[in-house]
Amino acid sequence: MSRVSLSKRSALVWLVVALGIGALVAPLWRGEPIRTGGFPPSQRLTDFFMALLCRPPNDAETLRWDTKPFTMSELAASVRATPESLRVRAIRRAFVEVLRRDPFDGRCGEVRAWVDRAVEVPDVARRLGRTRDARRVSDVAALLSRIRREDIGGWDNASVQRWSQTGLTRGEMSDRLAEQRPLVGVYYFAWYRQDNGQWGNGVTAVPSDAPKPALGWYRSDDGAVMDAHIAGMLTAGFDFVIVQVDAQSPNSWASAHRFMGRVEGTALKVAVMVDGLYTAPMTETSAAVEKARREFASHPNYLWLRGRPLLVLFSGRLDQEPPGVLLRNAYWADRYEPGANTFNPDGLLLPHDWPFWAPTPQLLMNGVVPVAPGYSDTHLERDTAMEHPRNNGQMYHEQWQRALALRPEFILVYSWNEHFEQTAIEPTDAWGDQYVQWTACYVAHAHAGREGTC
Repeated sequence: MSRVSLSKRSALVWLVVALGIGALVAPLWRGEPIRTGGFPPSQRLTDFFMALLCRPPNDAETLRWDTKPFTMSELAASVRATPESLRVRAIRRAFVEVLRRDPFDGRCGEVRAWVDRAVEVPDVARRLGRTRDARRVSDVAALLSRIRREDIGGWDNASVQRWSQTGLTRGEMSDRLAEQRPLVGVYYFAWYRQDNGQWGNGVTAVPSDAPKPALGWYRSDDGAVMDAHIAGMLTAGFDFVIVQVDAQSPNSWASAHRFMGRVEGTALKVAVMVDGLYTAPMTETSAAVEKARREFASHPNYLWLRGRPLLVLFSGRLDQEPPGVLLRNAYWADRYEPGANTFNPDGLLLPHDWPFWAPTPQLLMNGVVPVAPGYSDTHLERDTAMEHPRNNGQMYHEQWQRALALRPEFILVYSWNEHFEQTAIEPTDAWGDQYVQWTACYVAHAHAGREGTC
């Protein structure tokens, strides 16, 4: 076979390939729908499209992005500017505002049905508002606002959904809400050790002039230290502890397992918070959540709620809740406000979001009121520093009294021992066991269903 004939044949093959790609990509340029199925997308690309558009990428999108290097910011900027993305986000917002639930949470078919119909978004919201679910949700939201003596707005959609699904009458719900007693939890960090003469977690060091723990500059993986912390939490009256786990650190997983072993046989329940997945794709986050469920949820002291083990993400993004868990995403934002949530690029406060901490007066968000003794990161060289002084316990008292007044499902204290941001309540040489004593007093008020001072 001659070189000329080979050259002609190669040119013909490339022409066919080019025409095929052009046939796929041209409709994308014209804004027309594209068939899918011919070109399997990468998992990274699939995760992104599911998180943003509630669908996998089509063939043209796969060819456009998976055939070249790209950054997630480039992809986000391109996709979020499309008319489809704008419509998806507007319909998602309508679901959250009208039905108090996120249609991305396992219901992509539902939201896509509205996206693909020729219905204007305001009309979508009106149609959703005429459903039986919407009427039920509206009644429950009004009942919760009346009982709490303030408008819950879009802050507590998780509670609205929880009570809406019970099938109880208004009277029955009122009775049960009056009997509700909050579970009180505390965040716990098992990452401390000595490193080159400094006490920290190997990345950040606690300032040498910070209050020194009564246990000294301890190693968090020391069983005796864990025993002392568990005893202190029980003295404070906590119902459960949320143990932080760094998803990428085998030592962190090992410390959490050691803690679970030390807590066994006590009354203290444990939930795991998976950290370090801030920009991870959905598949990686799902795998870490499933790993935590598999390794911890069967422990006799693990915290189960409504028939599922509670798992917490820290500042993660996971719109599709994995099966078999009750997943919550705890994060800090300078504005949690529905429609203006600075953590979410769409401004949405979603039903699975939990507040990590908040200045006084805190709001009840998705069943949770956070409590903190104070906060300071001025020594951590962050771009924007914050400081909320303890004022000899004044902030802690104010936050606890606010939490008791709101009668939430959960009160979460930040923290037992986060010494970097100076939110610890464990005994130190600066305040002794005063915060443990105050906590025990306030937890007793919470469990009795009453307001009070300590």
